[in-house]
Amino acid sequence: MRALQVTRHGDPLDVLAVVDVEPPTPGPGEVLVRVATGALNNGDVQRCLGGLVTMGKEPPYTLGMDVCGTVEAAGEGAEAWVGQRVVAVGKDAFGGLAELALAPAAGVFAAPPELGDEEAGGFLLPFHTAYLALVVRAALQPGETLLVTSGASGVGSALVQVGVAAGARVLATASSPEKAELCRALGAEQVLDPDPASLPEAVLTATDDAGADVVADLVGGELTGRLWTCTAREGRYLPLGFTGDPEAGMSGHPLRMVGIGNFSVVGVLSAWVEHVDPMLRRFGLHPFLRETGDQVHAALLEWVAAGTVRPHVGRVVSLEEAPAALADHQHRRSIGRTVVRIAR
Repeated sequence: MRALQVTRHGDPLDVLAVVDVEPPTPGPGEVLVRVATGALNNGDVQRCLGGLVTMGKEPPYTLGMDVCGTVEAAGEGAEAWVGQRVVAVGKDAFGGLAELALAPAAGVFAAPPELGDEEAGGFLLPFHTAYLALVVRAALQPGETLLVTSGASGVGSALVQVGVAAGARVLATASSPEKAELCRALGAEQVLDPDPASLPEAVLTATDDAGADVVADLVGGELTGRLWTCTAREGRYLPLGFTGDPEAGMSGHPLRMVGIGNFSVVGVLSAWVEHVDPMLRRFGLHPFLRETGDQVHAALLEWVAAGTVRPHVGRVVSLEEAPAALADHQHRRSIGRTVVRIAR
């Protein structure tokens, strides 16, 4: 089967190649998905570069985190999925950009019937992350102010839509007129310049010095501490991404600012499991169980059916075009989700 593989660590254009590999075989609790579409993520960039990711591997390996397709086969305990059109996260968040991909049943969900393969391929990770972060973890309330950094990105565009659907007033940052236009089209009331030096003052001005009740930060790095200065009293700061942090959020930030600001830092890991592995738990990983994932997915399906939210697919490319598209993602030239069409 054809697969997009990382042959060695380095820039996507230098290390990615479409190769023929043996198809995988599903084990217990796993399914084999005939992939129609997959999506590109910042995590794929880090996997190419050899940066810090939750689950690492040594090359060669197949890239790709989330997919849309049809289940062709299943291991013991997952047979009920066979024949169903699904959206899924690949095993260990790898292997999606291939004609066939393995996925643990805990990360497999029915594809929204209102979405075609291209939009469905851009749905799962951004919207599950956005709903878990804003509705479940931050308990975003109608009338509160939500700030979304990188509002025109794949996850950012989902956060803006979920925030609007939850009844919040949404502020978003965007680095170009085209990205700002998308944020407004998705419902952001105001679009701000992402410059860390001026952003806190812009947020305080927009909120009469109260600050944002919920801050969904996809950038991290030097921006983190600055955003803490414009988070509201009893606000919630969500560290959702680290595109501006070369150490992927592991460098640490002074917690004194949290104390004097009277706000909360709310962790979010968008992953669903049937049970928590004791070894990973001792490493610090504590994901939600599948029952929470089912609740999140059911709520999102209702919103999709009502036309309240919809993935913004900025670009659809072939498997051969994916390395250049991922390079655009790496250098922040992409808008919304970039979807890779796998099926011939």
